Amino acid sequence: MKIVIIEDERDLGVLMRNFLVRQLNIREPEAAIKVAGSLNEGMACITEIMPDWVFIDNNLPDGKGIGEIQKIKSIYPDKKVYIVTMSAMTNLRDEAFKNGADYFLDKPISFVEIRNIFSQHRGEA
Repeated sequence: MKIVIIEDERDLGVLMRNFLVRQLNIREPEAAIKVAGSLNEGMACITEIMPDWVFIDNNLPDGKGIGEIQKIKSIYPDKKVYIVTMSAMTNLRDEAFKNGADYFLDKPISFVEIRNIFSQHRGEA
């Protein structure tokens, strides 16, 4: 399983990465999970590793994550990519789903909720 986390709060990105490494028992985290601090860096990571999952914050230094969801999904139309949008603004939930997000996480992030999302898809990746 490959994951890209696009989050400009570096500590939160690293915390999520470490949580996912433990939860998913990822043996080679350097190759499987990339943390990016901007949309540009995140899109480069997506192109590089072709992830199964993308966690994307909405408020990033170089744009809005919600606006990039359709673009991310279109990069690999033959591959299922789960998009999890993260935002402190719950009013963006409908827009995120309209743009193709599979899940929406309110900030502060609940790691129990992340665990539940992955347990729904166990064995798919």
